[in-house]
Amino acid sequence: MPVQAAIARIESGVEGYPYSAVVNPYTQVNVAFRTEGYIDEIPTRKALDEVRILQGGDIVIRGEPLAIVNDEQYRDKVVEAAANVSKTEAARRKADLDYKRASALFATASITAPDYDAAREEYEISQAAVVGSKARLDHAKENLNDTVLRSPLTGVILQRKIEVGTLVHKDTVGFVVADTARVKVVFTVPDVVLSYIKLGSVLSMRTESMPGKVFTGQVTEISPEAEERTRVFAITVTVPNPDALLKTGMVMSLLLERGKAIRNRIVIPLSCLVTHSNGGEGFAVFVLQIDQKVLRAKVRRVIPGPVIGNRIVVLQGLTVGERIVSNGAAQLQDGQAVRIVP
Repeated sequence: MPVQAAIARIESGVEGYPYSAVVNPYTQVNVAFRTEGYIDEIPTRKALDEVRILQGGDIVIRGEPLAIVNDEQYRDKVVEAAANVSKTEAARRKADLDYKRASALFATASITAPDYDAAREEYEISQAAVVGSKARLDHAKENLNDTVLRSPLTGVILQRKIEVGTLVHKDTVGFVVADTARVKVVFTVPDVVLSYIKLGSVLSMRTESMPGKVFTGQVTEISPEAEERTRVFAITVTVPNPDALLKTGMVMSLLLERGKAIRNRIVIPLSCLVTHSNGGEGFAVFVLQIDQKVLRAKVRRVIPGPVIGNRIVVLQGLTVGERIVSNGAAQLQDGQAVRIVP
């Protein structure tokens, strides 16, 4: 039977609570339209020697166009609103001259008070009409400007939900954009562990996708209340991510130290551990031994200790330097002949 092997090693460290955490963007925004119409254009990128429209994974900067809605109707409305402004301003100028003329005549008692009041009222109405028409022009220009959907932040596109030719309406989400220069790594703990976590604490974590790489972050948020169903508290660790190594949805492992140092403990990979064959009680490992020039896997009961990431402490049953099966143990039987593969 081909198997992979590991060696029981001595390790010193700090005892703690192991946890898994999920990577989330530092900021994530659903970028929605404020106007409606058909999508005329989506900007392009060059990738793999071809030109394609924006898609998930592309980097965008704040203010960069993401999509353009057909703006013909909005340009027409701007022209119409501008013409209305010219019309109301002309009416105001006429009303202004009439009001000045009426004021002069009223001062010499040449017109009656009702005629003077009518001229003044017409002037005030014309002024209000100009203000209203300019506001409608500003609104039309704003709608025209909103036909270009722009990124509200510098980050990476997580999703594109539209295509060229899509009919969009107000509040239709076109893109999901996230700031991943920093990421939030979130995990949950019970109340008995909260005392080991302080705001501002620095935690180290790893991910199996990058063996040997250690990421460091600072605790920036501790939930003030437990989740109603699970009764656990959410902890948020902010981790710098300038090279975009950490992706949204990745799983991280971390250890909350309890402060108690442990020296000279025997540690093996977690995959070495199997359920003992005696009725399913207890745990065991397969130790590799030479028997009459044949390499065999002999089952041995062990007492496991705390888990440290993807490793586990063995309290009893192993000595330093013994070789054990790390991959393939679940298919083995006691005493079975094996060969070690890389």
